[in-house]
Amino acid sequence: MRRIVLATAILFAAQAASSATWTLINIQVEPGNSAKITAAADKLMNSAVGKEFPGQLLLQANVANGASAATHSFVPIYESAADQEAWVAKLQASPAWAEYQAATSGVTQGVSDVLYRTVKSWGDIVDTDVVWAAHAFDVTDPAGFMAAIDTLTNSETGKNFPGQAHLSAVVAGGISPGNYVLSVGYASLAEMETWTQTIQPSADWAAYIKATQPTGEFLGTTLSRNIKRWGPAGLEELTD
Repeated sequence: MRRIVLATAILFAAQAASSATWTLINIQVEPGNSAKITAAADKLMNSAVGKEFPGQLLLQANVANGASAATHSFVPIYESAADQEAWVAKLQASPAWAEYQAATSGVTQGVSDVLYRTVKSWGDIVDTDVVWAAHAFDVTDPAGFMAAIDTLTNSETGKNFPGQAHLSAVVAGGISPGNYVLSVGYASLAEMETWTQTIQPSADWAAYIKATQPTGEFLGTTLSRNIKRWGPAGLEELTD
């Protein structure tokens, strides 16, 4: 019972402070068919219904994702759940969606869908970051967890952070211990490597690790790279 109450409290706390709504749609693409998926998505997003999409859609290739069968991910990002609901209803009723499904049938299959709500963002929020490290956590103290990130980003070391970070809470996506994801964006793998080598030996990083240990458990990281982006909205606009 305590875990049910705790999970409910975490969800409502996240919704109260959130901004963007987004979905991680993991898919498995048969080898050699990545270009076909990109072309089908491009045709969909240039259709009449695609041009009504209000947010930002990312197509990503998974660089490292452990045991998951997913090779790619679609990440539609909306300013609100209302925007998402309205556009998805239009999409599913459109001929363009049926054409997309026909074009990708047999070369891709769904792996998992997870709905998130962004809680807080840090760093320089730009659309030029193309490498994303998604760090999953089972958080039991959301306020303490966010406070630790705040302290790190405001530290002398953290002030030199070259990328952007977004903490999001799981709204729906099956039953698993992970309830938060920290998505960290970089301009390149080289930038990520340089930053990792800078921050990990620092006292500020050691203090962050110590502060977060009582607030939750780190579950692992997925690394992805953007292939293409669609939509009229920028990340800064969506995360205000």
